[in-house]
Amino acid sequence: MFCSVDRIEEGLAVCVNDMGVTFAVKLSDISGEVHEGSVLIDTGSGYIACPGEEQKRRDENFSLAESLFDE
Repeated sequence: MFCSVDRIEEGLAVCVNDMGVTFAVKLSDISGEVHEGSVLIDTGSGYIACPGEEQKRRDENFSLAESLFDE
């Protein structure tokens, strides 16, 4: 299951999953570079940053926002 990092505070990544549930993950339990907006996948034994999925979601959001202003 994927989740996105909402914010980072005090050694924790505060995440929101695709169902809208908010939870915290220790930064030490995440493999890869993490920042606000990162997309993570739950492996069952930790989390892995997924830059490809992050870019895909950014592109989809950009296209959606762009379509709102097309005439």
